[in-house]
Amino acid sequence: MRPLFRFMLPAALAGALLSAVPAAATPLSTTTPASAAAAERSVAERSMTEPSVTVLSPVADSTIPLGEVSVRMAVDLAGEPSGRIDVTLGHYVSGAAIIEAGTCDAGCEVTVALTVGEWDRTGPAHGTMMLSAKLTTASGLQTFGGGSLYITGPTTISDLQFVRDGQLFPDGVADAVGNFRVSVEGAPGEAVAELRLIDSVGVARLTASAPFSVSRGLSKDALFALDLSGLPDGLYRAETRARNTDGYYGYGRYTFVRVTHANQAGFDLGEDKPKVVGWAGVGGSLQIQGPLLSGSKPSTVTLTVDGATREVAVTPAAWIPQNWQQPTAKQGVGFSMQGPELTLGTHQVELRLLDAAGRLIGKPTTRTVLVSDFKAKATAPTLVVGRRSTVTLSADGPTGHPLQRCDIELAAPQAIDNAPIGRFCTTGLQALRTTAPVTPRASGAHNFGFSLDTGVYQRLIVQPATVYAARRATVTAPAVRYGQRGTAKVVVQDNHKLGVWSAAPAGVNVTLQRQVAGSTTWATVGSVKTVAGGIASIPFTSVTNGSFRAVLASSVPAETVVTPAIPAVSVANVAWRSAPTAATRGRSVTYSVVATPYDAGAVAYLQVRKPGSTVWTSVRSVVIPTSTVANLAYAFPATGTWGVRVLRGTTKQHAGGYSSVAAVVVR
Repeated sequence: MRPLFRFMLPAALAGALLSAVPAAATPLSTTTPASAAAAERSVAERSMTEPSVTVLSPVADSTIPLGEVSVRMAVDLAGEPSGRIDVTLGHYVSGAAIIEAGTCDAGCEVTVALTVGEWDRTGPAHGTMMLSAKLTTASGLQTFGGGSLYITGPTTISDLQFVRDGQLFPDGVADAVGNFRVSVEGAPGEAVAELRLIDSVGVARLTASAPFSVSRGLSKDALFALDLSGLPDGLYRAETRARNTDGYYGYGRYTFVRVTHANQAGFDLGEDKPKVVGWAGVGGSLQIQGPLLSGSKPSTVTLTVDGATREVAVTPAAWIPQNWQQPTAKQGVGFSMQGPELTLGTHQVELRLLDAAGRLIGKPTTRTVLVSDFKAKATAPTLVVGRRSTVTLSADGPTGHPLQRCDIELAAPQAIDNAPIGRFCTTGLQALRTTAPVTPRASGAHNFGFSLDTGVYQRLIVQPATVYAARRATVTAPAVRYGQRGTAKVVVQDNHKLGVWSAAPAGVNVTLQRQVAGSTTWATVGSVKTVAGGIASIPFTSVTNGSFRAVLASSVPAETVVTPAIPAVSVANVAWRSAPTAATRGRSVTYSVVATPYDAGAVAYLQVRKPGSTVWTSVRSVVIPTSTVANLAYAFPATGTWGVRVLRGTTKQHAGGYSSVAAVVVR
């Protein structure tokens, strides 16, 4: 038989095809695909010989019975090192063989065994099937052979019916016994009918055979009465095929039968997921399927929750008038629990359908119902306007309902001051555990708002929070002569709105502290309360150089505001003890001052200002003794009115101080 057609695959695709061999195939050769040079041989060279596969048996257009079919093929690889044969017979029967390198250099025969007519791989009864053999060489070249075959076997099943009370149904409801009628048209020969009852996972739970012993016109029937008493309630697939004496099957039929050992009544409560507070009720649909037993008909739906009877509303309230002994009788209604919803926790629910005489229809439907709720919590440090804080966030969807969106914000008294925290849970989380920054924008009573959404349920959870105003203060203090009184001014401000500072209220206690030069200790100078404008005025006595700072209670609980330190300046005193106002040019005159307080190493400078000048010039200096009295002599070099003063130099403890200016007339 000549190849039907052929074509060349790309080399990469050919390699992938040859490597994908089913487990049932003959072992695949490990020889690599032909080299690129071989694949690129000239057209003239390839035209001399081409790969081919010819089916030798069964011969095309011949007739074969169901069963084992050995397909024998002549193969010519035309110089290719290896290949693969794929054989198919109809839609469901296939096999393969690998031609390994070195086994078919001068042509060879390959046999692939097939089986047609098994339960799951049947063939047509007295029908035609296409036999196809595909050769794929190592380089990806493909060619085909084959033809049509005529199959003989058991006759095709023409009809399968469910029998109940002498009536036929295409499917049905069975109790203890399932009655079926299997029919063929014409003479079945020695074939018998086989019936299998297959469950939802594909397992044959019952298998039975029966002859076609009942004649009905041109048809022959096989009758089955299956014992269903040991089967669990459920939906089963009834399949039937005719089987010949060799044990092979022709085409068949199937139908469905529902096995129930009580009247049909099925409550559908929807997904068996936990319910959520706010929507925690019991409801669903009720499907009633005939035939009902004992002449009953549906009447009342009852519901108990944790043993207590609850009211139920049924829609529509009236049952359709019909013969409930018929398998075709059916009705669906909706039902819902009335009264208060279920509370948090686990509840035992039982639903029943009763007939007019109070007898149970079907089986009670029981379910354990878990009622859950959203949960959310924010754990934050003390929140202060303008202060960036890290908040620990947790949120849980109701059990069984992952969170699809979590929008969280810090809500202020005025919406314009709300502070968004973020959007989370976009990947679907049962529980959110994270941290996020937040900067409050206003003081006062706030709420952490959790807008949680599972895609089915939504909930807004609010958690109160307080935001405090930030507080700051500044201190100013004048330089004051040693021993004199001065006043420090402290201005206190609060930040109730982000970026806006305003005067703190009156009554804030403010303490002024001083640190003297050379010390690390702060001592309290005095305390006062603020007045209107947030101002506190605190008197002090000048004693030494150092620093001032203010300490006051913050508007934030358990916090204290300490201002930055400012200089505390104590100016040395210089007082005249003797200041002559007349002098003779070139003749020395003595000036005497008292410079307090005494600082070791302090120097007194006599400074003069020439007549008509504004510049002071130091002309004499002397270390001030412990008596604090300093005497300085000077001879004025020119006549006129001179200015004279004494500067007590700056020390670590005190700033420099001047005496008053004395006018001296020099002649």
